[in-house]
Amino acid sequence: MNRYDDFNRIRATVMGLGRFGGGVAVARWLAEKRAAVTVCDTADEESLRESIGELADCRIDAFHFGPHREEDFREADLVVVNPAVRPGNPMLEVARRGGARVTSEIELFMRHCPGEITAVTGSNGKSTTAAMIAAIYRAAGRRTYLGGNIAAVCSDRSTK
Repeated sequence: MNRYDDFNRIRATVMGLGRFGGGVAVARWLAEKRAAVTVCDTADEESLRESIGELADCRIDAFHFGPHREEDFREADLVVVNPAVRPGNPMLEVARRGGARVTSEIELFMRHCPGEITAVTGSNGKSTTAAMIAAIYRAAGRRTYLGGNIAAVCSDRSTK
């Protein structure tokens, strides 16, 4: 186990909460793992009110809105970057120089998901292919969760 497998009191910065809850799930997960979570976003607090509200029952150590604060990155052990953040963002270099591991929500999921993962990539047909794979797994009696930008395609949430 490396230092990123135990999140107890690790200082985690979630960079980009998002108006549509992009950082909500990872902030919640890290808080449940007892990390010291800071959530920051360049948007103002009012425009993120709904996403903030989704974390009302979580222990989030700090929310910072508007221009990023260097200390949120310099003092972090782990920085989880929202996909909307450009790779060349200067705060990411501040985090790396401070010794933080820079990662994404999907990387954390892939690393810590206890189940088997099947991923589909490409330009066309991903939703159809993913839905077909999920249907095959379900037909085989496997408990299956279908995730991604596919909610309109597959509403079957069976627990089989």
